[in-house]
Amino acid sequence: MAESGSTNPKSPSVVPDSTLGGLKRDLRNYHDGDDSNNLSIKKSKTTKMENNCREIVPLDVTPLSIVPPDTPKLSRQFWKAGDDDEAAPVPLYCSNDAAVRVHPQFLHANATSHKWALGALAELLDNSLDEVSNGATYVHVDSTINKRDGKSSILIVEDNGGGMNPSTFRECLSLGYSRKRNMANRVGQYGNGFKTSTMRLGADAIVFSRSRGINGNNPTQSIGMLSYTFLYETRKCEAIVPTVDYELVDNKWKEIVYNSTNEWLDNLETILRWSPYLSQQDLLDQFNHLEEQGTRIVIYNLWEDDEGKMELDFDTDPHDIQLRGVNRDEKNIDMAKTYPNSRHFLTYRHSLRTYASILYLKRPDNFRIILRGEDVEHHSVLDDMMKIEEKTYKPMRSPEWPDQEEMVASLKLGFVKDAHHHIDIQGFNVYHKNRLIKPFWRVWNAAGSDGRGVIGILEANFIQPAHNKQGFERTVVLAKLESRLVTHQKNYWSSRCHEIGYAPRRKQKNYESSVTETPRPFNNINVVKGSSSSTPVPVRVFRPNVEPSGRNQIPQVETRERSFDINPEIGAKNRSYYGLGISSFKETGSVNLEAELQKVKQESAKLVSELQRQKQLLELQLQESKAKIQNLEKAQREKEVLELQLKESKARIQNLENRQEGVSNIFQQERARRDVTEDGLRKKLREASDVIDGLRKQVDTFKGKRIL
Repeated sequence: MAESGSTNPKSPSVVPDSTLGGLKRDLRNYHDGDDSNNLSIKKSKTTKMENNCREIVPLDVTPLSIVPPDTPKLSRQFWKAGDDDEAAPVPLYCSNDAAVRVHPQFLHANATSHKWALGALAELLDNSLDEVSNGATYVHVDSTINKRDGKSSILIVEDNGGGMNPSTFRECLSLGYSRKRNMANRVGQYGNGFKTSTMRLGADAIVFSRSRGINGNNPTQSIGMLSYTFLYETRKCEAIVPTVDYELVDNKWKEIVYNSTNEWLDNLETILRWSPYLSQQDLLDQFNHLEEQGTRIVIYNLWEDDEGKMELDFDTDPHDIQLRGVNRDEKNIDMAKTYPNSRHFLTYRHSLRTYASILYLKRPDNFRIILRGEDVEHHSVLDDMMKIEEKTYKPMRSPEWPDQEEMVASLKLGFVKDAHHHIDIQGFNVYHKNRLIKPFWRVWNAAGSDGRGVIGILEANFIQPAHNKQGFERTVVLAKLESRLVTHQKNYWSSRCHEIGYAPRRKQKNYESSVTETPRPFNNINVVKGSSSSTPVPVRVFRPNVEPSGRNQIPQVETRERSFDINPEIGAKNRSYYGLGISSFKETGSVNLEAELQKVKQESAKLVSELQRQKQLLELQLQESKAKIQNLEKAQREKEVLELQLKESKARIQNLENRQEGVSNIFQQERARRDVTEDGLRKKLREASDVIDGLRKQVDTFKGKRIL
């Protein structure tokens, strides 16, 4: 959010915080000639009017105390925080000029795009993952206690990416500014992620960012506070973000002053008054977590639900952040314990650890997501699937799409491994540029149990995601994809539901071909009265012609004509023309036709049996091939897991070796120190022995003298 209007959030008459110590401030002292700061009781006195010289005697009264107006308090419930009291007074400077401003309530209105709190948290993880190109190796999400009140929780999101210099820091806090719009493999495009996410999780956020310094510039560190509470309760009519910057000069951090020192101090004072930190040193101590570079986001005054409890649950699981309320279903939590292969479907709505494990299709090898001290293990939904089939979806290219855009989506669908329990689990995980946009998207809402157990995964980079990254823009391309997914799910379910215990939904196609015969009409037989004729009568026979390589090919029909002769003998004159022809056809042609048809039937039966045998062999080979492919995929996944474990083991071994070396060094130092100490003690012991011997000699001498 841009720092529009005045960048000095402090009113001139506000007394500075005592924590600033020796910082000099400009105070406006209004002296009315009275030593007392309170309104005193005025004494009765007589005043004469110059014009008419009449005496006016004032009454002896005690004036009422002046009570300042109540400061409006911000609601701790997110969906009520945008409500404003219309009767509350508006500052005069908000209505007496023609300036156009971004009102603070826009921060809240902009954050309402996130209906789901974990979706807001995921956007902060996206920003950290984008920093992999700048050296980020981890993002750590944690919670701690607010030092100012000692009881409320605050949320911390920290990464060791490249950080931000003062210029990019202000761009981050500006509304709608984004450098990622034309960058490859970046989901964020609108420049709204940080503002909408932080304001959805809590009323206030403070950001610490440290940059190494590039192109010969000195390292810098910046602090900025995006506080809806500050803007609301001080009745600001424009969004103001107080920021302070430091620069490393001669190994010392020095303030960067842009306009005036007073303005810099005002910003610092505002941050200290409205943040969880009590002094400037507390603020600077936060950079100790970042080492040389990185960004640390602290979100406080977290939103509460209707019952007055925090929306984020930090107590149920010490290594997870969960949601309370409608997103939490105790029945699903119990089912997840019984059906572990369905755990991600049943718990991702309320558990950040579950959601973060499937948030990215592939995670960089050297990047870790740490949640409250424990790593979040990456999980692929493919590991929860069985009887996997792979489909390819290639939509028709639209004129507005760039030529280099990848227009192919590979879909993998199958049954969840717990599908034989007939639990209602289905949907597709749709990713865009490696980021999960639609988790377990349910596209087929069939009546009854149809579709249960079918899950899938695909990456669709040709569809534009919504700015909150929790859905896609409703376009024709999305509608076509949804229709195709429904078709694939229906076909998969209908053809394989019997494999997990459901009744078959349709009969298998029977490709056995039947023999069909169509004799030529009788009127094509030319019979000439008084003469003999030999006319061929064709018989059309249909035979199936099936290629053995096609499993579901429709058999092609081959037509062949055969002929036989009809030689009717013309007898007596009293035989009529039609009677002669029909009688001769019955005597000779029908016998040959029946024999020919019987022969064709036998050949067709042999051909059908052969085709059935080949079909069974092909199906068996196909099943074996699928089993081999699944075994290879499983072996590949196991190989990747083992490689990852090997890398982790090597890192641990290296860490242990480093620790062992450190312990050895310490041991050697301690032993050297002990040797020095022992030598000193031995020396002192020898000196003490010498002293004792001397004293003994003196005692013996004294005894000898006494005896004498």
